[in-house]
Amino acid sequence: MAQIHRLQVETEVKSSAAKFYNMVKNNMTELTKVFPECYKSIEFVEGNGRTVGSVMLWKYVVVSPKVLTTKEKIEEIDDKTRSITYKVIEGEIMDIYRSFSMKIQVSEKEGGGSLVKWFVEFDKANEAVPSPNHFMNLLDIASKKLDAYLLKA
Repeated sequence: MAQIHRLQVETEVKSSAAKFYNMVKNNMTELTKVFPECYKSIEFVEGNGRTVGSVMLWKYVVVSPKVLTTKEKIEEIDDKTRSITYKVIEGEIMDIYRSFSMKIQVSEKEGGGSLVKWFVEFDKANEAVPSPNHFMNLLDIASKKLDAYLLKA
């Protein structure tokens, strides 16, 4: 029986919510320039990467020097709440999780800047599989690096 686990990470950034969300929604491939030590390539294999149903192929490094691949499908885009939901459909991550999805939501912060929230839902293949805390850390670091990149632009 599936047991869905949830993790969340919040990152405060100086960029406006609109600017940060626009970058994630429309220019995700820029992550290879922003965080090249982690993101090796991002390509669209279906769609344009900006619409529901688009599929992206990611090549990335998390904790070891081994390059991992993941195919993610955009499940939902909500411009009003500045949120995008992705579902992993292929890749090494599916060897240890039966399901894995993530959602980013970017909201304005009082006094300026914004709050980037990443929500991850996953179903472990078995109880010995660890929670993806290293992945949550990666999302936090990527959000900070993307913010620094946007502030320079």
